[in-house]
Amino acid sequence: MPDAIIAFAAPPRPLALSEHRTLRIAVLFLLYVAQGLPFGLIDYGLPAWLAQNGASAAAIGGVLAMIILPWTFKLAYGFIMDRYAFLAMGRRRPWIIVGQSGLVAAFVAMALMNPGVEQIGLIAALAFAMGLASAFQDVAVDGLAVDILPAEEIERVNGYMFGGQAIGMAAGAAISGYLIAYHGLPAAALTLAAIIAAILVLVLVVRERPDERLLPWTKGTASQRNLDLHLGAFGPIIRNLFTAMFTRQTLIFVPALIAVTAAWGIFLGLAPLFATNILGWEKAGYSSLAGQANLFAGVVCVVFIGAAASRWGARRLFIVGSLLSFVGAAAMVALQDHWATPALFIGAVFLFTTLAFLRGVTGGSLAMRLCTPAVAATQFAVFMAIFNLGRTAASASLGWLDSLGGIPAMFAAMAICSLIAAGFALAAKVGR
Repeated sequence: MPDAIIAFAAPPRPLALSEHRTLRIAVLFLLYVAQGLPFGLIDYGLPAWLAQNGASAAAIGGVLAMIILPWTFKLAYGFIMDRYAFLAMGRRRPWIIVGQSGLVAAFVAMALMNPGVEQIGLIAALAFAMGLASAFQDVAVDGLAVDILPAEEIERVNGYMFGGQAIGMAAGAAISGYLIAYHGLPAAALTLAAIIAAILVLVLVVRERPDERLLPWTKGTASQRNLDLHLGAFGPIIRNLFTAMFTRQTLIFVPALIAVTAAWGIFLGLAPLFATNILGWEKAGYSSLAGQANLFAGVVCVVFIGAAASRWGARRLFIVGSLLSFVGAAAMVALQDHWATPALFIGAVFLFTTLAFLRGVTGGSLAMRLCTPAVAATQFAVFMAIFNLGRTAASASLGWLDSLGGIPAMFAAMAICSLIAAGFALAAKVGR
């Protein structure tokens, strides 16, 4: 009887992500929401405030560039995280805590400093700090997902993660836009800091795996799995990474990733040109439409795409999405006589944005399946860099495509890239 009383009175053991499906899905979803919040502020809320108060286009562009600049170094962050780890708290959770804490600190600093429009350098520095913290968190969260997700959950949870980021961006834009307009920048920054801090608290009270420490000064031990996986030196990490990236499946799948993001990159470049030159819209009109399409696609990710990929296979859905992109782009070329109809363009924006999210979820899921656990953070960062490579190549080709035939040539190139992506994905025997 005394033993029963003691057991009843003992505090419950903190939950571990590796043991609780609902918990790990919720945590990964919320971490991606947190990741989207600063982009909602910097990409939407701040530019509107800056423009209304007389900031130049160059100044606004500089701020936008600063939040994305740290994301170009994600491969370096992956190396750092795979090399250095406080395993007693888990392989990834300490780095997630660092990233989340950095985001909270950056928002609080913005609220305390309350920079004016004339202090564009300070605003850009704060945007860089937010970008650095969110990029660190992104690499750590992706590594955590590879580490703890069972194979049968990868597609569904990737849908939640992509959707969470889109929802976070939309929420960040709405919250910051309203609060900056009616209560000032400090109120917006503190509100977003409070939301991210609440998500940080959740990370602080759960473990990656059973019996690990919650905090550095609490009791706990590293799991044997993490001890076995940890390489502890850059040399083995580089060798394992090269081995993992040069498998037959990976070499066939990489061109599919490049081609699919090239198609999306072409559309991102041609869409504002179409809105301005064909329909005569002002820039704000297209920005508003793009924001609505991103929110819609994010919700579709959460509700449908992840579950569909889990049921029918990520590779099959990737191929279907690429073929639909091919058909849609080819149809836009064939329907040139109807381009002046706004409904056609609006439908195209929603279609191609949703297909981009679909291929992001499925492509990310397939990349996770190709990752080697010992170098997961680094290898997944390489895959994400490959995603960006296709988009960068597409952006660089827009001038050449314009000289070839203008917007019709861009849609044709988009169709060709989509077809190439479907072909390579069909040949790559990874996933279903």
